[in-house]
Amino acid sequence: MNHDAAVESIRNDNTSGSQTITRHAAELAAERVAEACGAHAAAPRGTADGDEVATLLLGLGNALMEAHPAMAPLPNLFSALLECVQDAPARSARTSSHGDIPGRVRQAADAFVDRMDEHNRAIGRRFCAIVDPGSAIFTHSASSTVRAALLSCRDAGRRFSVHCTESRPVGEGGALARELARHGIMATLSTDSLAFALLRRSDRAMLVVGADAVTPHGVVNKAGTLGLATAARSWGVPFYVLAGGEKFLPSASRDRHPRERPPEEVLAEIPEGLRVVNYYFDLTPLDCVSAIFTEEGPLTAEETVRKLAECHMHPWLNLDTHPPSPGFPPPGRGRG
Repeated sequence: MNHDAAVESIRNDNTSGSQTITRHAAELAAERVAEACGAHAAAPRGTADGDEVATLLLGLGNALMEAHPAMAPLPNLFSALLECVQDAPARSARTSSHGDIPGRVRQAADAFVDRMDEHNRAIGRRFCAIVDPGSAIFTHSASSTVRAALLSCRDAGRRFSVHCTESRPVGEGGALARELARHGIMATLSTDSLAFALLRRSDRAMLVVGADAVTPHGVVNKAGTLGLATAARSWGVPFYVLAGGEKFLPSASRDRHPRERPPEEVLAEIPEGLRVVNYYFDLTPLDCVSAIFTEEGPLTAEETVRKLAECHMHPWLNLDTHPPSPGFPPPGRGRG
């Protein structure tokens, strides 16, 4: 595997969701550690010990988290990988072998991905319980967890419709709408701005989205979620977030705000003097959310904050070293 090219591919991926990117990151991390330790059949014999592997993982994790700062599964993945090699140097000294280190990293990486899949299945089962016949489900962007939940509802025989937004500037909502229609789900697609009017006049409507991160200050998701959530609260429409534990960032960590994306995605030809703002994510306060569905069940805002307080991150992953990007005021600061 060309590791440098793989890193750049993940860094430059602007269409995949956080779970897909994390899957790629987990595979890459396991491959790089195997090569560094000489456990890869195609690699020269390596001699990396536990400390060197931890340094390698930290460097790789920082590179990917810097590229995708809004995606909580990435720091949670690398936290799990760092923890799994903490006592590897002592083991290597006792056995005079580095062979157990890549195996431990591979096992931890695979286990993390398997947990994401199990979380999606559990969330789907719990979400199905609240989908009444004739429900009109509105969703924004293309969450893997939401997709799995909708397919689970279909398999359970629920009758419902799904309205997808275009989700500019990348338009991943269109891909989700096509996929749902292929699976026999009644799906519609509209521009982002039209979704507000359609939501207001729909009977038995609910707004359902995924999350790139759940933090004490709110839910990080595709830009436009905040507007839809605010409208839903104003009109009495329930708003649900589907997010497994890998999406939770501990209370000790500040929200990792997204970087600004290429303006050409919004406007191909930009005249002199015009600044085009392009962020992929926004932050929706927890008090806008009716419930956050996790693998353990639905959580209120207060329960979410308590769960976040119980989370922890490997001490080497100091998320507070990454300041907010320009244009995103710290939580709690007014617009002036």
